[in-house]
Amino acid sequence: MRRPRWRWLGALLGLVGIGLTVSSARGADAPLRGAREHRYPGLSDAEARWQGPFFFVQLADTQFGMFEGDAKWEKETALFEQAVREINRIKPRFVIICGDLVNQVPGGKYHAPQVAEFQRIARRIDSRIPLICVCGNHDVGNRPTPDSLAVYRHVFGDDWFSFQIAGLYGIVLNSSLYWDPTGAPEEHAKQEAWFAAELERAKTSGAKHILVFQHHPWFLSKPDDPDQYFTIPRVRRDPALALMRKAGVRAVFAGHYHRNALGRDGDLEMITTSAVGKPLGKDPSGFRIVKVFEDRLEHQYYGLDQLPTTGILSPSN
Repeated sequence: MRRPRWRWLGALLGLVGIGLTVSSARGADAPLRGAREHRYPGLSDAEARWQGPFFFVQLADTQFGMFEGDAKWEKETALFEQAVREINRIKPRFVIICGDLVNQVPGGKYHAPQVAEFQRIARRIDSRIPLICVCGNHDVGNRPTPDSLAVYRHVFGDDWFSFQIAGLYGIVLNSSLYWDPTGAPEEHAKQEAWFAAELERAKTSGAKHILVFQHHPWFLSKPDDPDQYFTIPRVRRDPALALMRKAGVRAVFAGHYHRNALGRDGDLEMITTSAVGKPLGKDPSGFRIVKVFEDRLEHQYYGLDQLPTTGILSPSN
């Protein structure tokens, strides 16, 4: 049975109080910027030119509420605060969080306060470092609907969009619509059409690297991995991989698995990053540092207590 619309409206209005208001790290009255009209503000064609090697930080699954079944999130707070301190110390070119920002889906009792806590800490990231948020299944539901998408978009902006920064062309997808499009088939069709057109645009942009960012991995180790909870079904995976191969996508970055995994589809690298929140494998809470050179990417996952202190762009780190 479809959940009554007024419950979703109540959740949406509850988030109005959260809005996108920020604290001192990003300016007392400035919002956490989200994408609008499928572009990230300030990171567009003007940023297309290669400017030399740089690095960025990829996080996944801050997922406030996962440790303690939603009612408490002190552990997630401590881990994300530590991650933000490290980000401000090492000063990446940008930061991207690949989904599951919170644990409880829109409409749940704890969704709004979890979002508020995520944003409170995210606002502490140095305002000179662009922060890009990607939606996950806990942010819009395993089966997204127009209502759950409306809640996310009100708070975080568009759920699929592109950006350009220092010669890198980034494409952000709402992978939950690929995992199960049945609750919002029109939205899925719109995103598919946009993705195909955006790949063509990226291919002719002159970018040194085309990267895709999403929550669900397409696969964990190889493109014909069997369908399972942690990967996108092959009926939608295979056509998308063909489009990305044709466009020359160098890598896809994802989360969702709460463990690290690396796979390949020819020249395309599938990079799945463990959680800054609750890990489910042997890797500790942490994030990935991605070094971008003119002809290649280098990346490594670090626990929050294992991060390099100097020389991130040097060959030894």
